[in-house]
Formats: sequence, structure tokens, C-alpha cells
Amino acid sequence: MSNLNETEIEIRHFLEELRDASKQLRDAEESVDVLRERKWECVRVLKKLGHDFTATAEGMDVVLSSSPSFNWS
Repeated sequence: MSNLNETEIEIRHFLEELRDASKQLRDAEESVDVLRERKWECVRVLKKLGHDFTATAEGMDVVLSSSPSFNWS
């Protein structure tokens, strides 16, 4: 790495940080997708079992975070 000036060194440093941050975000997004899928699977099962989502604070959080197309009836 001879003849690199400070700007080039900084550019390489921040490019490396950008690659690392992008990978971490991809990994985190994958984890969030898995958790979200599990959350809605639990909601569907609980709904089938007759759970009243309005009876608990957790249930109301689920209701409020659901998509408008989710069928609560």
C-alpha cells in the first residue's frame, strides 16, 4: 500500500466499514424476518384456538401491528 495518501486510506477504511455494516444489516434483516414469521404463526394458532387478543396488552400490540388485510373475525 505504498504511495497512498490520507484520503485514499480514509476511502478504503470507510468502504470496509460500509461492507461490514451492509452484511450486518442483511443478517439482522434475516433474523427479523424469521422472528416476524414466527410471531404471525403464533397469532394464527392462537386465533384458531379462540384466544381473545383484546384481553391482554400483548394481544392489543398484535392487533395494532397487524396489516389492514388481516382477518380478525
